[in-house]
Amino acid sequence: MAKRGLAVVTGGSRGIGHGIAKELAEMGYDLFLLAKDPSRLKKTADELSTKYKVKVDYFACDLSDTGSIDSFHKSLVSKKLIPDVLVSNAGVFLPGSTADTKMELFDEMIAVNLKGMFYITQKLMPLLAKGKDKRIILTSSIWALDSYPAEGREEATLYAISKWAIRGWARSLRAEVRKDNIGVTVIYPGETFTDEWEGTTIPKERFMKPEDIGKIVRAVLSTSPQTVIEEVVVRPIKWSYPLKGWE
Repeated sequence: MAKRGLAVVTGGSRGIGHGIAKELAEMGYDLFLLAKDPSRLKKTADELSTKYKVKVDYFACDLSDTGSIDSFHKSLVSKKLIPDVLVSNAGVFLPGSTADTKMELFDEMIAVNLKGMFYITQKLMPLLAKGKDKRIILTSSIWALDSYPAEGREEATLYAISKWAIRGWARSLRAEVRKDNIGVTVIYPGETFTDEWEGTTIPKERFMKPEDIGKIVRAVLSTSPQTVIEEVVVRPIKWSYPLKGWE
């Protein structure tokens, strides 16, 4: 298999990030996976490198901590690695409405879902400009497209704020990196069955699979260099709101 280059995937050891990493490895990309849990990272790296015969590095990184991202960047530079693709996928759901959210929780949500994504992009932009495929792929959410919390999910307001911010920032980012031929894609996934949903009584067939998002990333990276898919909205066919009778 011809080598495609190097892809950095945040949150790459589980859930949607794992599904994306699997598709990238199958395409021939070497990987640099970032997540908090070093043991889970090692397990994923061993699995993908063995199955797809690609090189998989990993770094235990807290994406809410700029110092941790700085340490990753130093590791990347010390190894003289040039990423061709950045997939910023790491994120967390913390429940909170406008009426009830404590500011400490607000700060935590923004740090994980937005600040970390912004900062790692800032750090890697000069390196990505030297790469081949030159793609930044950001995972947002369908909660950035409509006022879903107003339909009976007020506790999702905090999460929606962080995902809306990604959507707005991405539009400015596209203009910033166009001069370097870097394409920016935002994916807006609906409900996807990951371990965050373990224990739910909602039938699994109403969810998407993590590997479905990986296939979308694969499609984004299958276009010609002069083409960019800017936004992709993907939802489960059978999902609807409110969730009455499912929980």
